[in-house]
Amino acid sequence: MSKTKIFPEIIDSKDSIGTVNRILKEFPCLLAATIGLDGRPEIRPACFLFEENGAFYFMTSKSSRFYAELSKNPYVMLYASDGSGQLIFRLSGKACFTEDDSVIDRGLAENTASGSLGERKALISYFLTEMKAELEDAEDPQATMKLKLSEPDGVLIGITIKKKNELRDRLLRILERREAEPVTEADEWTRLYDGALFVFAEAAKAIWPRMDIRPVERAAVFETWDEREKYTKKAAALIGNAVIDKPEDLTYWLNIETLKELAGNQE
Repeated sequence: MSKTKIFPEIIDSKDSIGTVNRILKEFPCLLAATIGLDGRPEIRPACFLFEENGAFYFMTSKSSRFYAELSKNPYVMLYASDGSGQLIFRLSGKACFTEDDSVIDRGLAENTASGSLGERKALISYFLTEMKAELEDAEDPQATMKLKLSEPDGVLIGITIKKKNELRDRLLRILERREAEPVTEADEWTRLYDGALFVFAEAAKAIWPRMDIRPVERAAVFETWDEREKYTKKAAALIGNAVIDKPEDLTYWLNIETLKELAGNQE
């Protein structure tokens, strides 16, 4: 495709990340397509925040249907066009959610439109992995420019549990043992441990939808939903992008001593 036809001040073949960032900032029409809860396609406006270390951050509300759709099926396609509609841009990928305060606060500060999404505590950000991007000239759809995008660097994607029955069974036993051994006096580390249990339980639930995570829901020491959210978020930040592919990994990560060590390393 000729660069003269698609705004040379925007396109940089050597900097795909910078090109996509400029398009998301400068193009007035940004829409997001998802698979709806009923299995049918949905499309609605999207709110771009900023790019950092190759991660493109967006924001939505946890009470929105959009959030529910991405929670069920995380794949999304973003569409943008220039003012004339001649240049069409598409960016697709897998949405990874983050409640990192620094991301949300920066997004609110830099993007005034994000404030219309609702109360601060209801907001959640997401970035994309497995990204594919392309530019298309509406006058010549055959001349499509594909942009190569690498995975974001240094972002919290979350734990990955390999789909193995032995891992599912080990995690179920850990959850059941937590319920069988109730805690009478909870300290900071007990709350953090229960937060870690929720991180693993929710990740496993996404793999095995019929998995019963009620034992930890019944046994957790949290007195309020906000407290549960606080410690689950803390635990997720400590555990980071751990990959669980053998039962011993669960023994290591779901351990108060491990959490203490990780917390100490962050100080």
